[in-house]
Amino acid sequence: DALKRGISFAKREGNQVGLVKFLLPSNVSTEHLLYFANELDLLVRQHDLISRLSEREFVVMLRFDSEVTEACESLISRVKSVELRKFYHQSLVADGTKGLAEVLVDLDNPQKLRSSKAK
Repeated sequence: DALKRGISFAKREGNQVGLVKFLLPSNVSTEHLLYFANELDLLVRQHDLISRLSEREFVVMLRFDSEVTEACESLISRVKSVELRKFYHQSLVADGTKGLAEVLVDLDNPQKLRSSKAK
């Protein structure tokens, strides 16, 4: 629901929001899921939004940035610096012209999903 409000707000205000999806491998433990969620919470800014879409899927909405694409890449870099295991990520910029369902479909495109390398 918060993601939908954020995208609607972007449309009303004429702003863009960045969305970064993180997908953890299927063999990840519950302890590691909690670790990842806690690290993600520490790495985002107070006004950003973290949503958990499924057991292994997280989406971060980056708001109030003039350089949304760079903010997305910066978040991915920060996560890579602390995450020791492999994960997948994808980012996109939404301007409110698409609804939440369409944005989530775009985020689910496996051809755009990139892999991080385990350290």
